[in-house]
Amino acid sequence: MKKLVHVVFLTILLSHSATAQDNLWQMKLSFKGQIAVEELEKSVPEFALDFYESFLKGGTTAQEVTIFTSPTKIKSVDNLGHVLIADRTKKQEYSFTKGDDLLSQDVLSSDYPLLKNPTDPKDAYLILENGSEKETINGVSCIKALLKVVDPYLGEVAMTIWYAPDLPSYYLSSLPFLINVPGAVLKLNDQVHNSLGFEVSALTKLSDLKEFELPHEVKIVKLSENEGSNLDDASVFQDAFELKAPLKWFSQQNAAYGDEHLFGVKKADGTIVEPANFYSIDVLNKQRAIVSDSSSLFWIIDDEAKKINHVGFEVLYAVNDENMVYAIEDRYGIINASGVSLIGGLSNISNFVGSYLLFSENNKQGLLDFNGKIVLKPTLDFIDTDEQGNILVKDLKISSEVQQYSLPDFHEKYLK
Repeated sequence: MKKLVHVVFLTILLSHSATAQDNLWQMKLSFKGQIAVEELEKSVPEFALDFYESFLKGGTTAQEVTIFTSPTKIKSVDNLGHVLIADRTKKQEYSFTKGDDLLSQDVLSSDYPLLKNPTDPKDAYLILENGSEKETINGVSCIKALLKVVDPYLGEVAMTIWYAPDLPSYYLSSLPFLINVPGAVLKLNDQVHNSLGFEVSALTKLSDLKEFELPHEVKIVKLSENEGSNLDDASVFQDAFELKAPLKWFSQQNAAYGDEHLFGVKKADGTIVEPANFYSIDVLNKQRAIVSDSSSLFWIIDDEAKKINHVGFEVLYAVNDENMVYAIEDRYGIINASGVSLIGGLSNISNFVGSYLLFSENNKQGLLDFNGKIVLKPTLDFIDTDEQGNILVKDLKISSEVQQYSLPDFHEKYLK
């Protein structure tokens, strides 16, 4: 399963269907439901596992995504700060994380076409069925249909979708095939696991395309070979995180990954320091980076390619340029760039508003700062935010109902 891909960007699938769709639309998408990896692997074909990454229990994938879509461009920004921008006309896609000084560029793919019958029996494709029922969602007329994602050799998955033919389609990194639906999908429910799905809210029609502008003064790393990039020289890793001389990154194709290249470190004389086992990289600061390996474990490395943590983490992502959230054996904590655990043994840690992290312990929720200090003990039954930025709290000591606070009022009541 994919966990962390910032610089090594997973290919997004994109095409444009000619309809009466026009203008620019903004929408907020929220995922619902969770499922354990073990249960998912029993019920879903292997090729489709990545489609469910936003529903995994204990994961660090996006739970909310803001979508901008027009007939020529698409942009998505998730609650973790990952940004994807696609240009339908130029057939290019770009990815970065807010604050990055590197931006990945790749050529758009045309996989998972919408077909009634495949022309090549080896290709995966989509089938759209039973599109006769209509429903209004957020004031927009939608068609309810059954969407099947079919791999002729590996199986299929089915989802009920509600799509708006008058709105341009869009994609998500976990559900890339949505781009080939003839309209924006405003609601989705999984057919096998009925609790899993998403719904779009806060649908707004816009007129300014400035949202699709790429960041200024950033370095573009071209990932596609036909755009002049050469994966064999490991430029993707080298541009992202420069090692101390005489060390340098190298790449090597791994038969277990098909056409994928894994990355390692060697000296100028060719001596291997780290074998080609790294799959992705995310820079923490000039001296530290986070890498994932072929076993989907995460490591902190320094600029001499030395591993800081001695045991691989199941989860590892940065909250600032010094500290990271980690998980091992489903227990969460915060670790610094020197490998010192600042707090550990928690049931879960996830992003919250501002410089706070939400954590769980004994079925209660509290807040941490980015340095691992507990600023609100785990005494609340529920904490969340709404679309207006208000804090939603369920505190049984006060009421069995969810209470709404402005951010200043929440600070005054719980964090002062």
